[in-house]
Amino acid sequence: MCHYAAHVRRYFSALVLALLAATVVAVPAQAHAELKSSNPASGAALDAPPQQIELTFSDVISLPDGDAVTVTGPDGAKWPVTQTHAADRTITAKVDAAAAKAGAHTLEWRATADDGDVISGRFTFTLNVAAPTSEAPTSSVTMSAPVSNAPPATTPAESGGVPAWLWVVVGLIAVVGAILLVRRRKT
Repeated sequence: MCHYAAHVRRYFSALVLALLAATVVAVPAQAHAELKSSNPASGAALDAPPQQIELTFSDVISLPDGDAVTVTGPDGAKWPVTQTHAADRTITAKVDAAAAKAGAHTLEWRATADDGDVISGRFTFTLNVAAPTSEAPTSSVTMSAPVSNAPPATTPAESGGVPAWLWVVVGLIAVVGAILLVRRRKT
């Protein structure tokens, strides 16, 4: 019986080490890029509409299929968004805010993380005044300073399914259990 206990301890130790190794390898693979700052900032109150949107992430991102940036006014009208680019950790997009109205605006964003998953989020900012008419100079437009924390409504998109590391752990447990069962029957 003592011989059996030594085998069980050895296999249990191997199982614990395998689980630790699987966890250490799997945890970084689950991490997604997160929105770290934006301009305009989440919750910002602007005196003039922005002409460019800038989103900065915690990791390298790229543009997703479809729209990366959408700005919707208080009346439900979407602003035209052009020249959307992704470079390293930043997405920039030009916006035509000529039809902007005073009130709360929703900025929705989507990006493709380095691991291929699409992440998304949304936040609001407020315009204190409507967009200037075509006679008004556009050089007086000011933008809010970027914030250093992610907007509260930022949520990564669900990738669906069970994470691969969980299958590795279940497989390891099954293999060790089978080995222990076979060894026990032999003794």
